[in-house]
Amino acid sequence: MSGIFGFINLDGQPAAPEYFGAMANEMAPWGPNGVGSMISGHAAFGQALLVVTHESRFEKMPYYDADESILFTAAARLDNRDELCDVFDIPLAERPTIPDGKLVFEAYKKWRADSCKYIFGDWSFAVWHSKEKRLFLARDHLGNTGLFYYFKTPLIVFASNSDAILAHPAVPRTLDELKLARNLGIDIQDKDWSRTFWKDISYLISAHAITITSADRKIESYWRLDEAPAVRLGSDSAYLEGFLEHFHRAVRVRLNSVRPVGTQLSAGLDSSAITALAARELQKENHPLVAYTAVPLHPAEKLFPNNLADEWPLAHQVAELYGNIEHVSIRAEDITPIDAVKRSLDITRVPQHASSNMVWIISLFENARHRNLGVMLTGQLGNGGISWSGGQDYIFHLFARNQWRKGLQSMADWKNHHGYSWFRALKSHILRPVLLPLWSEYQRFFHRIKKTYSVYSFPQKDFIRQMSINKSAKMIFKSKHMDPLTERMLTTIRNGTMVGPLWHSFSAYFNMEVRDPTADVRLLEFCLGVPDEQNTFEGGQRMLIRRAMAGILPDAVRWNNVRGKQSADTIFRLRNQCADVEQELSRFQSAAEVTRYIDTDSLKRVWNDLASLSSFTNHSMTYPFLRAFNTAYFLLAIAGGKGKTATEQKQ
Repeated sequence: MSGIFGFINLDGQPAAPEYFGAMANEMAPWGPNGVGSMISGHAAFGQALLVVTHESRFEKMPYYDADESILFTAAARLDNRDELCDVFDIPLAERPTIPDGKLVFEAYKKWRADSCKYIFGDWSFAVWHSKEKRLFLARDHLGNTGLFYYFKTPLIVFASNSDAILAHPAVPRTLDELKLARNLGIDIQDKDWSRTFWKDISYLISAHAITITSADRKIESYWRLDEAPAVRLGSDSAYLEGFLEHFHRAVRVRLNSVRPVGTQLSAGLDSSAITALAARELQKENHPLVAYTAVPLHPAEKLFPNNLADEWPLAHQVAELYGNIEHVSIRAEDITPIDAVKRSLDITRVPQHASSNMVWIISLFENARHRNLGVMLTGQLGNGGISWSGGQDYIFHLFARNQWRKGLQSMADWKNHHGYSWFRALKSHILRPVLLPLWSEYQRFFHRIKKTYSVYSFPQKDFIRQMSINKSAKMIFKSKHMDPLTERMLTTIRNGTMVGPLWHSFSAYFNMEVRDPTADVRLLEFCLGVPDEQNTFEGGQRMLIRRAMAGILPDAVRWNNVRGKQSADTIFRLRNQCADVEQELSRFQSAAEVTRYIDTDSLKRVWNDLASLSSFTNHSMTYPFLRAFNTAYFLLAIAGGKGKTATEQKQ
């Protein structure tokens, strides 16, 4: 989608056009349909426009309201256009030419900061009140957007892309080493999601807004998912009808596009349901849907016996149900894991946790760009919303809260649903949750922490000591009971926070919009509000969506309990480029900017195991291995002229 950027000199100094031009140049790839700009005194605002929706063809930003002395810019794709048009009394004949950014502007003028509560979709906006010298930045509830800011009096800089902020000559490019350490996987309990890889540049997380003046900054949350109101309906069928109504709407509003639509289709419930509903909607207008499924190049079933290494057969059953679906396999023959890691840095500019998935993700988007698709549908937030299992220890926590009758009934339902014995039920829902923490402590006691450092994330031990986070590393072996609500919130909010800027960057790079119906606010609130029993109906898991999809999805998909394993063949792909891996490892080992942070000797030892043609026992290490590669390339890029690390600046 479109992007925004700008800066304000709070000391009243005129905004330098050359500074603004540097930011605009960085944002230019985000705006294939033009970069709008406006300099007003000591403030400069811009928008990089990407036209995808029909109404976005009429978008012209930034805006300036002379009556209220407001400078405004936004990047927006709204779910509730019709409702907002009704509120603002916009005639039906004019609505097709009213862009979403204009509606956000009208909402802000009417409700000010409270406007965030009334606009749904993927959006971010900035408002400068020149008379009060006050900047207001806000972003969506859980959408696929990114919004970053830098504030050191007297300068405020903001942008959808952190590199655009760094393009401003007054903003230092200083690596945040604590963020780097946490990204390597040491502090797995980290919840400081606003932290970025650059000191003094912060990420505005979902459902938050910030007000900045010369004296202060105030960050506020305008919405909390765990405060969703309870939904109490008269029957099981009423819950299914309500769910389908919200789900249909969430998919339908995300199909607004001047170009064809694509979808990421796995064998899972979330993407399958989205694909089916999108196909049904598009079929009404005789429009096609391109569905993409990642397919391994090499057989990997033996490596992951309890997972689906190849999701094509089940995914294809979904595609065959709807005549307007073109099902495309993504085998990613033309891109290697190492090349994909490098490309991901070109796209996002920062290391990615799921580096091994970049092979098929980049290949998929390249195909979509070649076909001139305007929208890519995904179901990233489904696990905590539309397909919530009920929680890993749902029954255990019923007993822990003294809900004995409900706990016994739920255990009996689970036993009958799966055809298991009472002993199996007690072992799964009582003994396992009780004994698991003890087993975790046993593992922690008998595993040396230095081994944990190397195996999990390959950070240098000296770097760990410098960051003073040795204690956090021990959390790798700790397993604490998490109540179902906390587990659900963490699953949804963390995923939404992590993927927002990722998909925003991919949208800009590949000239399309990534949209997630499972992130729809009203759909999420409905799913959170229904009784737990709807998700664990008659002893099952994810039962709300399973029952609702009857007649919409094949039963083989609807009742499938085997999880897909994306990038299952990564070890084979890496072995096919042994010479390249060896060369890059040597390069890393001789680069001080890499060895300062990454234990390249351990990385090399793990590679020797991975490269052994007779061994597959360590195949799961391909994932942290590629994460380390991703981070190493990031560090080399910094040292290559884009700035110095914090350690280097101290020397």
